Amino acid sequence: MKSILLLLSLLGLVLSCSGLPQVVSQGDSADPQPVRECREPFPDGDWQLLHSIEATLPGGHKGFLMGLSVISSSNRTARCVIMTLEGFVVFDALYDKQISVKRAVAPFDSEVFARGLIEDINLIFFKPDGALKVSGLLKSGATVCRYQKPDGRWVDIINRGAPDWEIRQYSPDNRLARTVKLMSAGEPGKGIAEKIELKAHGSPGYELVMELVEAIPLDN
Repeated sequence: MKSILLLLSLLGLVLSCSGLPQVVSQGDSADPQPVRECREPFPDGDWQLLHSIEATLPGGHKGFLMGLSVISSSNRTARCVIMTLEGFVVFDALYDKQISVKRAVAPFDSEVFARGLIEDINLIFFKPDGALKVSGLLKSGATVCRYQKPDGRWVDIINRGAPDWEIRQYSPDNRLARTVKLMSAGEPGKGIAEKIELKAHGSPGYELVMELVEAIPLDN
């Protein structure tokens, strides 16, 4: 009976991850090197980041905005300000375990928008807050660290050749939800990408292309 239960448990684990790319583990699983490497694409410390943003919305409609992000990797806090090219603020929110919206102008005034934006900020700028499940190689030969978040979602941190990285987020049922490409992440240990491409899969899907304008360290 114990053997049958063990077999069923293993089968369930395989099926639960069947929608995720296979990861071939390498060497000693206790080796901290892959974990250190997977921290490189994320900003370390406190930063003020200004980006130009090209947004492609459902139906192919495009919009051009500016985004100001003030982030802290140690506190996992963020302030996000979205502006028109002329500097008019259309959205302003703080995130510190919960979202506090200071200003929101239509069509940026929905709760869904605020929650989605903060989730994207977390995905792009903060190391996953879940447990590292496995690290190794994908079929393509790229190195990967796979995390599972407390809510069941999966996050793959993929290095296809530094300084370019890719982040993939999957739903708890293993459907691809977000793809983030970080290009020219710059000096190791700082994780400030010169260009970020985010694609939200599914419906409604959208794409963001973020070009770095300015990066100011705020650490004392």
